[in-house]
Amino acid sequence: MRLKVLGAYGASDAEHNLTGYLIDDWLAVDAGTLTSKLSFSQQARIQAVFITHPHADHIRDLPHLIHNRFSQNAGALTVFASKEVMELLVGNVFNGIVWPDFAKLISPITKAPAVIYRPMTPGKKVMCNGVGLTAVNVHHLIPAAGVIVEMNGQAISFTGDTGPTSEIWKRTNKTPNVVAVVTEASFPNDQQSLADETAHLSPNTFGDELKKITVDAPVYASHRKIPFERDIESQIRNLRDRRARVLLEKNYTL
Repeated sequence: MRLKVLGAYGASDAEHNLTGYLIDDWLAVDAGTLTSKLSFSQQARIQAVFITHPHADHIRDLPHLIHNRFSQNAGALTVFASKEVMELLVGNVFNGIVWPDFAKLISPITKAPAVIYRPMTPGKKVMCNGVGLTAVNVHHLIPAAGVIVEMNGQAISFTGDTGPTSEIWKRTNKTPNVVAVVTEASFPNDQQSLADETAHLSPNTFGDELKKITVDAPVYASHRKIPFERDIESQIRNLRDRRARVLLEKNYTL
C-alpha cells in the first residue's frame, strides 16, 4: 500500500499543508490538501474520498477536486462519510450557497453526476473497488468519524481529528495486518487545556492513546499546529515508544 501524505498539518503556510492523504493514487482520506498538490491528470485518477469531518481544513480542496474532475469528464467522484458528517457536509457546504450541490450536476458527455454521496453507518464495512472502508466515530467538537481502510491484505487506521477516544482503537486492534495508524497531536503539552477544550490530542494524551493500541505498527501524529511543531515532535520522541512517529509530508510504502 502506498500512502502519499499531501498535507500533515492543522494549519497552512508556504511550507506546510492542510490534512490530505492519498492511497495508491485513487483513494483519498480528507481533502484539506488535494488539488493544490496534484496535477489535473492526477486528480482525474482519484475515484473516492472519505471525509472524517467537515471542518474547513479537512475539506478545503474537495469542491475544487469535484469541479476539476467533472471538467475532465472523469466520471463521478464518490464521497464517503458517516451519515452525520454527510448531513453537515451537504447541508453546509454543497447547499447551493457556499457551493453548488454537485450531485445534481450531470455531465453531457459521460451522463454521470459530478459526485455521488455515500453516507456510511459507523461500524459497518462498505466496499469500494474491492477495498473495505469502515467508519468509526471518534471524539471531536462536531460529529466526526475515522476510517479503517483494508486493501490488498493490509489495513491503515485513520482517526482524523480527535481527542481521547476508544471505539476506533477497539476496531483497529481487531483488524488483521494493520500496517499503520494515523492519528493526531495538535498542541504541545503545555497547552493541554486547549487540546482538551477543542477535542484534540497533545503528545501526553497521544501517549495515553498509544496504550490503547495493541497492534505492532507505526502510530503517526498528524495535524500539528505549525508554531509548535518542533515542541510536539520532541515530546513525541520523549514518549520512548518505538511505534510513535510524527507524520511527514512525503510518500510512504507500507
